[in-house]
Amino acid sequence: MHRLSKHSCFLNLSVLVVVGLLSTSPLQAQFDKDFSTWQALGFTFYEDDTWRIKAAAQTRWYNDSSFLATWFVNPILEYKFHPNLDIGATYLFEDVRAQSGDDYTRVHIFRLYLAPHWQIDDRISLSMRHLLALRAIESIDNQWVSRHRFSFNYKVANMGSLTGIGVDTEVFYNYTTNRLFENRFKPLKLSFSINKQTKLELFYMFQTKRFGYDATWQTAYVFGQSLSYKF
Repeated sequence: MHRLSKHSCFLNLSVLVVVGLLSTSPLQAQFDKDFSTWQALGFTFYEDDTWRIKAAAQTRWYNDSSFLATWFVNPILEYKFHPNLDIGATYLFEDVRAQSGDDYTRVHIFRLYLAPHWQIDDRISLSMRHLLALRAIESIDNQWVSRHRFSFNYKVANMGSLTGIGVDTEVFYNYTTNRLFENRFKPLKLSFSINKQTKLELFYMFQTKRFGYDATWQTAYVFGQSLSYKF
């Protein structure tokens, strides 16, 4: 009963977050020193020894998490090319706005990526993802962007629903401006097993960006939640 109660708490938390997405506030989004919250939902519909078919959705709340600024959905196809290498392709449909009440700007993103991964021992795993994306932004020239993520994960034992901790960082390069323009550093990721099919990840992130051709870096602070379900 105690274990069931803990699982119910995680599920209730996810429900409350989704319900909270129903309200917005007319505030201008300011990136530097902002606190935002990201909520993601993922599904694995099919998986065998060669293929994996998934889909994901995400919302992002800015201005101290006071209004919904971004949402997107994306189907994902992954090919298990090698025991230590997955190849993936995805199309992302995204709406973005700078202020509550503004019209959304439509973004279409086509992405291909390589995801090498290694199981070092029973507890330690390392992974990377190298991604190339074409961003087709409404009323703006298309942009080619690459992303490079490096992750460390440690599996824990005898910690109840907590199954792992980790850290990762991801850098973004824009081929239009020919420079790095973003870094997402997660000093802490916590992974939980709600049941055999449902996983929850919580993370804290420093999101550092520079906009356009501006040389000044700005940093926002992000609390994120990702709930995934495997059929």
